[in-house]
Amino acid sequence: MAEAINPKGVGYPEPIAAPSAPYVNPRPSNPTLTGLPLRLLSEVVSSLGPLQSILWSNANFDSLRRLEESGVLDRFLPRFDPTVIPSTLPAPAPSLPSESSTTSSAFNSSASYTAQFTSGKLTPTTVVNERLLPLLTSPKSPHSACVITPVTPSAEASASTSRYAASTAHTSGIDGVPVLVKDEFTLVGTPRTMGLTKAEMTRRAYSASEEGQTSWCVQKLIDAGALVVGKANMHEIGFDTTNNNPNWGTPRNPYNKDYYPGGSSGGCAYAVGAGLVPIAVGADGGGSIRIPADHCGVYGLKPTHGRVSARPTLSIAASNGVVGPIAATMSDLELAYRIMAIPDPHDPVSINFPQPTKPPIEAHTGKRIIGIYKPWFEDCDQEIKDVTGAAVKWLETEAGYEVVDIEIPYLKEGRTAHAITIMTEIGQGFCKGDASGLTPANKMLVAVSNKTPARDFNLAQRVRAMLMSHLSSLFATHTDSLIILSPVTPHIGVKIGSESHVAKGGVGICDPNTSLKSMQYVFLANFTGCPSISVPVGYSPTEGVPIGLMGMAAWGGEEVLLGLGECTERYFEGVVGRKKGGDEEGKRGGVYVDILAAAGQSGGGGDDPTSPGL
Repeated sequence: MAEAINPKGVGYPEPIAAPSAPYVNPRPSNPTLTGLPLRLLSEVVSSLGPLQSILWSNANFDSLRRLEESGVLDRFLPRFDPTVIPSTLPAPAPSLPSESSTTSSAFNSSASYTAQFTSGKLTPTTVVNERLLPLLTSPKSPHSACVITPVTPSAEASASTSRYAASTAHTSGIDGVPVLVKDEFTLVGTPRTMGLTKAEMTRRAYSASEEGQTSWCVQKLIDAGALVVGKANMHEIGFDTTNNNPNWGTPRNPYNKDYYPGGSSGGCAYAVGAGLVPIAVGADGGGSIRIPADHCGVYGLKPTHGRVSARPTLSIAASNGVVGPIAATMSDLELAYRIMAIPDPHDPVSINFPQPTKPPIEAHTGKRIIGIYKPWFEDCDQEIKDVTGAAVKWLETEAGYEVVDIEIPYLKEGRTAHAITIMTEIGQGFCKGDASGLTPANKMLVAVSNKTPARDFNLAQRVRAMLMSHLSSLFATHTDSLIILSPVTPHIGVKIGSESHVAKGGVGICDPNTSLKSMQYVFLANFTGCPSISVPVGYSPTEGVPIGLMGMAAWGGEEVLLGLGECTERYFEGVVGRKKGGDEEGKRGGVYVDILAAAGQSGGGGDDPTSPGL
């Protein structure tokens, strides 16, 4: 049996190293479809059960049976829920002398906003009404595609402005600061579209009015004074990694308009990467915070499974999905996380975690240690390998991290198990097997998910149990402060093949090979429930798209990851030299907006507020 009562915490996996196995990652050979062929095939697939079964088998979803037959899974019972509540949280490492000073960022942070408000140079009302909302609402604005539903928080902005005038502003550090929220969450007074069309949203009744309450994590930010200025664009029902959305439009990568921003929290990452807001609230079931944060050159945190409550909003992928922040700076990633992760007394998991306050200096007793599984880490494009390798070298030589070799076997089988699980959870759980009204690509995914046999779903959960026990053995061997490091994605991003692929009202695109490749690294943290962070460490020398590094820690190890983020931010800002979209003669699209500088211009912004390069 894989699990027993463990003094390390509730649900903590017994440390059992999986049998050693060679690293394999065969490339899938699924066809890429768009246009009329995609539309026609989606209709055929959604109506013919035998064809669904053929596609299910063609995806090698039955391959876990070979693992069962080999006996590798004999010791492991199915693990349907990766929730782990550690009795003691992993300790962060002591700060280095070089970390004593605050990193100067090229991007505005929440502190930049509150400093302007405190001095009286700007007010929250001015920033939101005169500068930001025109960028989000004007049809002429290149930024409008990043939001589905703009929100005008007039009363809240006025209240915040009054607090600053009376020197009674909240001490949260976020009073009056604009934020975006992925349209997967509920916000009273706005629809919850999930990226669906208005008609389909109405038919399925996925709306805030149905639940009548704002998601806990969003409400905590509002209680702290944050101003929600919109519900952000997302991939329809969160079911892919590019944020291609024919229903509402597709935001572009802020560094190169020929690339996607990543998804499914793409609207959030675009807005942060373009300078529109310093913080956004995302969700992550298969990299949906970390992939877009990586592609847009910002920071993303996927917390420990269940640590951040979104109650009463139901997760679309209950055993894989989590809630977390995307931010322009590490200070804001930490700030947003500490507010969003306030324990929810009515959530059965969140309430068991401690208040996420910054640990005192004497609690920083952990080691600086990085684990790298080399065959996995190096299975990426050369540009990714060069940029991330340079960052690892700096962490080792300048930041004092010890680098150790580790092995994580059966990653291919793990990716298959994660795909089976999340497809079934979204297709059969959230969608209830109903594929009608979805975009053609998602219509096929939901239809194929109908054919997952109970045996294979059960096997996927046994693979989860094996991987969790193996990770537990790594943390037991090296220390629970170990950070497992990898690139965020094995490629620099996903290029938009044709304008027809991103046309609003069009068909979109079905590219399963790229989707699977994008999740090569990120899936493991979702499937096992471990926390994970995405940090930018460089840029593609050929395309200008940002490149990120990903760390994964033991359950409850967010503080360990925040320490890594602070180190890499110093590397990114000080050694690499952070750039903003539009640098180098507009090569990267010219979309970055300095909201504070623009808001401070006379006449509410001077030039046309929808102009991208101000």
